[in-house]
Amino acid sequence: MVDFYGPLDLRMFDAYAWIFAIGALISLAWLGLQSTHPDNEATAHIDAGLSALLTGLLGARIGYVATHLGYFSQRLDEAFYFWQGGLSWAAGAAGALIGLAVYVLLSRRSFWADADLLAIPAAIVASAAWFGCLVDRCAYGFKTAPGILAPPAPDMIGNVAPRWPTQALGGLLSLILVGTLYWLSRFDLRAGLLAALSLSLVALIALGLSFTRGDPMPALAGFRLDGLGSAALLSLGLTAVAVNLGK
Repeated sequence: MVDFYGPLDLRMFDAYAWIFAIGALISLAWLGLQSTHPDNEATAHIDAGLSALLTGLLGARIGYVATHLGYFSQRLDEAFYFWQGGLSWAAGAAGALIGLAVYVLLSRRSFWADADLLAIPAAIVASAAWFGCLVDRCAYGFKTAPGILAPPAPDMIGNVAPRWPTQALGGLLSLILVGTLYWLSRFDLRAGLLAALSLSLVALIALGLSFTRGDPMPALAGFRLDGLGSAALLSLGLTAVAVNLGK
């Protein structure tokens, strides 16, 4: 769920694809296990998850291509090459929300109830994305002085240097978020609050770590576009938290 590759290297290595796929499968399995009526609700839960996942991936690719038009304007065919990598987490999250909204509208289900079901799976997928980037050298941290918090790490073309452990921190913080959301899910929260907290905290992690990233990314007014996207989703999530608390 991060902005993976810069325009200099659009390859998606097998390791990232496998890690992300495993995270997605764990998320779908989680959805199936949450139903007390497996013959009915489990299928609906998984359908909601698949809808969000598919539209999320589509949105993530569209968002990435849009932020790298200078590259893709000269290579229009590569815009459709999902397997080469290049995904925007912020656009992916927006796409997932749209996909979920369309699904609940067509199936006449509750948006907030299904969004709450996707809160923990979203954090699982986010963690898988960060760890996938750790393996495949995307979303790497910028160079800094050597130290225990700056181990030698490669960039996407293999240059090794002391770097902020951006990907590892993203993965670990996302795993902590999974545990936190699971703990919160045991309480009788208002519908939509768990989903709003999940979106807010996933966005907060991405926003905070955007200031440590060294991979190439277009900027606006001196701020990385991925960071601005994270800030927008954080604002959306906090607004949803406020709305749900105000019910």
